Amino acid sequence: MLIKNLRKYFWIFFLSTSIFAQGGYLGLSYEFDLKSKEKGYQLSLGVALPSVGEPGMGPYIFPGVALGKRYLKNKQSYIYTDIQIVGMASGLWTGVGYGTAKINEKRIKRRKLFLGWLAGGYVSETVRAPSLEKQSSFSGLHLGFVFPLIGDHFQP
Repeated sequence: MLIKNLRKYFWIFFLSTSIFAQGGYLGLSYEFDLKSKEKGYQLSLGVALPSVGEPGMGPYIFPGVALGKRYLKNKQSYIYTDIQIVGMASGLWTGVGYGTAKINEKRIKRRKLFLGWLAGGYVSETVRAPSLEKQSSFSGLHLGFVFPLIGDHFQP
């Protein structure tokens, strides 16, 4: 049993170090919509694709995942997970994401578009709200901090 668990952890460690050897990012952000007073936070992780751009020079493409929580104006909240792809060059970034949210114990689809420069940006999200039977949208500002994971390809 112990050998089996050690073998499993070895493979997880081996695969994760191989993937992150190219570099990437870990991001923490706060998003807010001044008009609707909705807000939320997000933790994201991306890995640099070595086939795009020059090592240390860019531009960079980062496929990744995001996990977040959105607080709605009616005091409800929901948790979401997204698969996203981010492009970055000279401090400018843009991307798209697609994922699911859990509202009132129901899984629903969501999508987002985002762009920005350095720590600030704009986010537009669309979620199919089951209680409203229509699309719910969030358009707001993004304030985030990114911690670079330096690797063979991504060397900011």
